Order: sequence, then structure tokens, then C-alpha cells
Amino acid sequence: MEVLGQLKFLLFSFLPDQFFSKLPVTHSDLSGRTFVVTGSNTGLGLATAIHLARMNPKHLILAVRDVKKGNAAKDQIIAETGFAGMLEIWELDMVDFGSVKRFVGLANAKLERLDGAILNAGINVPSWDVTVDGWEKTFQVNMLATGLLGVLLLPLLKRTASLPPPHPYAPKILPHLTITGSGAQFLALFREKAEPEILKALNDESKSIKRDRYPTSKLLLILWAREMASLSSAEGVIVNVADPGLCISSIGSEYKLGAFAMFLVRRVAWTVTKGALNLVYAVLKPTPSGAYISSCEIRQTTPWSQSEDGMRVQKKVWNEMVDVWRKVSLEVEDIVKP
Repeated sequence: MEVLGQLKFLLFSFLPDQFFSKLPVTHSDLSGRTFVVTGSNTGLGLATAIHLARMNPKHLILAVRDVKKGNAAKDQIIAETGFAGMLEIWELDMVDFGSVKRFVGLANAKLERLDGAILNAGINVPSWDVTVDGWEKTFQVNMLATGLLGVLLLPLLKRTASLPPPHPYAPKILPHLTITGSGAQFLALFREKAEPEILKALNDESKSIKRDRYPTSKLLLILWAREMASLSSAEGVIVNVADPGLCISSIGSEYKLGAFAMFLVRRVAWTVTKGALNLVYAVLKPTPSGAYISSCEIRQTTPWSQSEDGMRVQKKVWNEMVDVWRKVSLEVEDIVKP
């Protein structure tokens, strides 16, 4: 059944989307508003920031691991768009929970409002590496640290929802927390879901399937987003997950594909400029909170994630993640109350 489900996704969803989807260019007047894009020194994050810069936000923050590369991205954005607002580079390293806390502390200290946060930073690597926090790197970057960042930004996003529009003619845009997801969720095996301690199993190299770590991390983001959307602290905030499609970027480049495989990928893949349109759509449109967006449409997630077992695992893995986050930040307790 797993193989049939994967084939169905590839043949009837993924490939038709990649070949035939014509994505709308979302546009709005963002003057007076503030946006954060993580993982924005290159690839999808940079392309997303360029799209946003063209809509004239007051304040655009590039959250990056390498400040030098962030400054190069800043120069590129200004050169391509003529952006004249405040464009800042803030350091954020998702392999360190401490860096996430420092980033949120800076946001709370400096920002009067946060209209949109696009949590785009992610990795897809074949090696098994452990972070300073003791977690497998792919899982921490793509899920645990991204989830923690989203939780800790919720109060600022919610406060923004109660503020008046930035100017009298501003379009109505609720604050958004948008996560970069992936259609790879449909390829996830997620064998660890049957384990008594799911996070512990995900952090066990002997139980790991190398090619499954990235798809499973993206499936877990779907479960996370639905739990986030249900929180009272998320009232007035739209939480969603956006699939940018398969794009030519540096993510996954450590997998050494042969020349023929790369030829096929390049025949199918989009540019990051096109893929980023999904993220811009998700962070500006009034989608239902908890929604999954692909090809600038609200789509269904995996059948398993909507099943009774999927809902059970969603609650279980959420509670396990909250236990991890509580040990990192005292603020988590109040934010995650139902």
C-alpha cells in the first residue's frame, strides 16, 4: 500500500503539478508591515524575500546562519528590487536551540509588529550528524528548532493581530506563520510512529532509514501546524504549510546523483523564483489556519495524517516535542496551553 500510495502521488499529483501548474503572482501593498524569512541567504528563502521586497514592506528581516552570506543576499535584493525599506540581517542557526531563543529575544525587543514569518530554513543530507543539543541534525533543523521558533514567535504575531492597520488604506492581512513544507511528505515511511517514544526513535541511528529522514520531517510539520493552529495563543494568526514544489536549489545537493538522474531532475524542477510564489501566496492569503498549500491551492495532506491513527500520533508527537521545548524555554508552557 505504501508503494502504491507513493506511485499515485508521483503520477497523479507531483508530475502534473511540476509540468503544468501556472502559479499566480500574489501582490499586495505591504507598506508599514514587517516580515521575517529564515534560510534567506540563498535558494527559496532569498527568492521569497525578493518577491516580498517588491511589495514594499517597511521592514524585512533575513534570518541566516552566515551573516556574511546574508549581507550578500541583502545587496542582491536591493540591486534587483530597489528596495528602500529597512532590510536587516539577523543571525539564526537552527542547529542550536540557544540561537533560536536569542533570535526571538531580539524580535521581541526590537519589533513593534510582525505581520508574517516564513520559516524556510531546512536541510536534506545523507549523513547522520548530531547537534549541540543532542538531536539528529535533519530532524532538529527541519522540525524541532522550526517548531520551537514558531511557538516562541506566536505571542508577537498574536499581538500584531490586535494592532490597527499600518496605514488607513492598508489591505486587511492577518499575521501569518508560514512553514516551508514539501510534497515529500507523501513519500514518508515514518516507521517510528509505532514506537512508544517517537522522538527517541527518530534520534536513534540504528532505526534510521537515510532517505526517509527528510520526508518524515516534512510530514511531522503537517502534524505540528495543525496542533499550532488549534492553540488559543494562535487566535487571530494564520498558521499554514506551503509546498514550494521541486526546485533547483542547494538543498539535497549532498546526495550525489548521477548525470542522468540530474538531467531528469532538471527537466522536472522549477526555478526557485517560481517555487517561492507558493510561499508568498501562503503568507499573504487568508487560508484556513492549519492548511497545506501546494501550487497556490489548498490541498489534502497524506491519507494517513487524516486517519484516526494519524490524529493519535499527531497528539503524541506534539506532546513529546512540547516536553523538549519546555526544557529549552520557560515561555513555552504558557504559549502551548490549549
